[in-house]
Parts: sequence; C-alpha cells; structure tokens
Amino acid sequence: MRLRRKITVAFFLVSTLVSAVLAVSLYRFVERQLEVELRDKLREIGHLGARAIDIAAYRRLVDRLGELDDAAVAAVQHSPDWTGIYDQLRQIRAAEPALIHYAYLLTPTRDPGQPRFVVDADVLELEARVARGETVEDISRFNKPYDVTEIPLLARALAGCTSELEPELVLDKAFGVRSISAYTPLVDARGEPLRDAAGRCLGVLGLDLTDRKMQAALASAGRLAFEISIAVVALALVVSIVMGTLLTRSVLALSATVRRFAAKDFSARTRVRSHDEIGQLGASFNAMADIIQVHSDRLEDIVRQRTRELTEEKQTSERLLLNVLPAPIAERLKTGENLIVDRFDAVSVLFADIVGFTALSSRTSPEALVTMLNELFSTFDRLAEQHGLEKIKTIGDAYMVVAGIPYPVPDHAAAITEMALDMLASIESYSRQLGLELTIRIGIHTGPVVAGVIGTKKFIYDLWGDTVNTASRMESHGVPGRVQVSEATYQLLAGRFAFEARPPIEVKGKGAMQTYLVVGRPERAEPAVLAG
Repeated sequence: MRLRRKITVAFFLVSTLVSAVLAVSLYRFVERQLEVELRDKLREIGHLGARAIDIAAYRRLVDRLGELDDAAVAAVQHSPDWTGIYDQLRQIRAAEPALIHYAYLLTPTRDPGQPRFVVDADVLELEARVARGETVEDISRFNKPYDVTEIPLLARALAGCTSELEPELVLDKAFGVRSISAYTPLVDARGEPLRDAAGRCLGVLGLDLTDRKMQAALASAGRLAFEISIAVVALALVVSIVMGTLLTRSVLALSATVRRFAAKDFSARTRVRSHDEIGQLGASFNAMADIIQVHSDRLEDIVRQRTRELTEEKQTSERLLLNVLPAPIAERLKTGENLIVDRFDAVSVLFADIVGFTALSSRTSPEALVTMLNELFSTFDRLAEQHGLEKIKTIGDAYMVVAGIPYPVPDHAAAITEMALDMLASIESYSRQLGLELTIRIGIHTGPVVAGVIGTKKFIYDLWGDTVNTASRMESHGVPGRVQVSEATYQLLAGRFAFEARPPIEVKGKGAMQTYLVVGRPERAEPAVLAG
C-alpha cells in the first residue's frame, strides 16, 4: 500500500475513533450543563418574578382565605387583585415560555403540610376548557389546599421563608408530572422575605420545569452531539486525504525550511521539486515568505495602523451600544454585569399610539408609511432628549418613553406631561404639513417599575410591572388628540396644569378608574368634568 494511502487510512481511523469518544463525552457534558443552566435560569426568573408581584393586592387576597364556597371563590377570582396578579404570573411565565410550565403563589397555613393556593397562572385557562366540556388536570383555584408532605423543599420554603431549588426531577402525584421546581419567597424592596402578622412566610412563588420540556431540551442536545460527531468524521476524512497527500516527497525539505523561517531566517526558501500538492505548498510558502520579508521592515507601522482601526471600531461599537441602551446601563454591561435589574419606586410612563394607523396603512405605500413613522418618531426622540426622558421602545405605531430612569427625576410627572403636550403640537404641525388627518392618543401613569436588561442576544432596556400595564391602559382608553393621565399622575400635577376630569372608566384588570385629560399649562387650574 502506498504511503499516502497508509497515512490517509491510519489518520481517518484514529480521527473517527476520537470523534466517537468526543461525541459521547459532548453529549454527557451538554446534558449536565443543560441541567445546570436550566436550573440557574429557573432560579433567576424566580427571584425576578418574586419582586414583580403586587404585594398589596396579594395581602388583600390572603386576608380573604378561609372557609369559602364555590361562589365566593369565583368572586375572588374575578376581583381586580386576583386578576392583576394572575396577569403578572402569566407575564413571568411568558418570559421563558419554552422553560416554565407552571407558575403559582402559595401561602402557608397553621397546618405546615397544607398551604393554600392564592393565584395559579393556569386557573382561568383550565376553567375555560372545562366550560367547553374538556377533561383537564386538577385546577388550583383560590383557597384550595395543597398537600406538600411529599415535597420537602416546598414545605421548607414555606416554613422558613427561604429560596429553594430542587436538584432533580420530582414526581408531583397531585398533577401526575415530574418536574424541577424553584420556590422563591415574596420579598420587599430591600429583598427581605415578607411575613404575615403571625410571623409566617407571606407567600412563595413556585415555578416548575416539567420533565417533558427537560427531555425535549436533552433530545435537542443529543441531536446536536450526533450532528457534531458526523461533522467531525467528515472533517477527519477530508483532513486524512489532505495529510496523506501532503506528507510525501518534499515534506522533510519543507519542514526544514519552515524551521529556519520560524527561527526568523526570512531568507529561507524551499526548493520546489514537483508540481503536486507538496510542490504547490512549497511555492505558496515561498510566495508568503517573500511578502513577509517585504513587510517585516514596516511591521511597526502595520501594528499602529491596526491599533488605530481597532480603536475606531471600538468607538463605533460603543456609539451603537449607546444608541440601544442608556449610558449607565451600557457601562454596567461592559464591566461584566450579566443580569441588570433595578427597581424604581416613582417614575412616569407614557404610551402614545397613532389613531387610525391601520386605515392609513391600507391606503399608503409601505415606503411612505415607514418614512412618515421615521419622521414622527425622530421628532419624538428629540423631544425626549430635550425633556431629559428615556425612550424605551417603539412597537409598530406605538411609542413608549419614561421619566425617572435610569436616574431618579424629582419632577418626572411634569417633565413627561410637558413632552406629551409637545408631541401633540408636533404631530398637529406635521399633519398640516402633509395635508393628512393625523393625531395620536397619549396615556400617562405614575408608579413603581422594575427596569433592566435580561438575556444575552438582541437585548434591550425594558420595563416591567403594573405601572407599565396601567400606562398602556391610559393610552388605549384615551381620547384621540388628548393626553389622559391616571389619578396617581394627576395628584402630582394638580395646580400646575389644567385638567378635565373624565367620568370613571372601566379598565381591564383594574375596574373603574378615575382619569383626567390635560388641558394646558396654567399655573393654577381647577379640574372640570366632561359631560357623559
């Protein structure tokens, strides 16, 4: 057998064996890492979610626990407090829908083995399925006891008000699934666990990753390991053929020349003895050596040029980062902070939406529509910068901005209201300029939020919390061409702006709310009630 074939076969067999061993090792490693990463992510979401729960509403729900009939339970589950926290749990689960299967809140009772459900993120969906005649699993309705005698970590989390994470899949006989669960106590603004008047833990947020989702993730990892092993075998075959071709006639001469060149003898050249692959490699080496020798004298200039280019690229990257994130948040990311979560107790959030945008888009070309949105939102961006506000994002024809983030602003409500009035004036001017009937609807609400950056790809600086939801409702239930504010915002601005008090409006998840329309900017103004 010729040398080339011997080298090719030997190298291929060894590489195939190594690739098989590596594939098995990779699968085991990926399996372990995946379990660790999933558990870590579950823990992080649990800590973040525990801070997002409306504690005041939760306390009111806990106070209503006791001996309740079905009608009383149904009434609680239609109350604003219950539905508000229900929406918060579903938002927590929506952060990782492929990871989290169950999300629920439990509160301990006098019997350590029988806590009660306060809110479960699946109750309304399961009850709707029951109403359609479907058979569903047991429903964790409000006030329902839950036997935790065979779930020691959950019992320990409820008893000690501590965060617990199950190390492996545990069978839940009540629901017939195996899951890994994270249990996180509800905490105050300082991160301290909350307790009731009797000293018991106020409540625990439970997040479950079921074995079905875990096995699906592991199956994906197995496919990845198999694909990598196939790729390695294919690569081994290619490399074996190449090595068998190269390591023939002129390999020793070429190796000696390379050693001389590595010792900085840039005049070393190999003798091209053939026109096969080794000969071509020798010719390529000689050409490379010629180029290196020519450029060796000006290597320092090349280094300086590359350094300057890298500096410019870094500056460009930093400018792009600052266009996406606030400067303080960008700095924290650059210092290696992976999960950024901050709570702000007093901010004002504004949502604006173009009225009749769907109808306008149907009679406007896509290019003209995008151009119009770009001009409008660029104007709004300049207004946000002018008033010292932080733009969060745009969603279609909706625009979101906040005052009081990332640095607290004492007069955040007034600043964002000033911007809202300027937005109305700018779109009115733009509408006259284009000869179109354009207007926007603006809503503002004031309260606490959680802000931060999560994830590792395509991240943005975003807000979470009931304040964001209420501000969105202020916009969607508002009046075209007007600025609608909530009672909380009005209390901060009364006497500084002119307002019209609207009759109470029904807001989903909130019930009846008193809202106000901003009229103008006088120093003193009494609110007037709109008719009907």
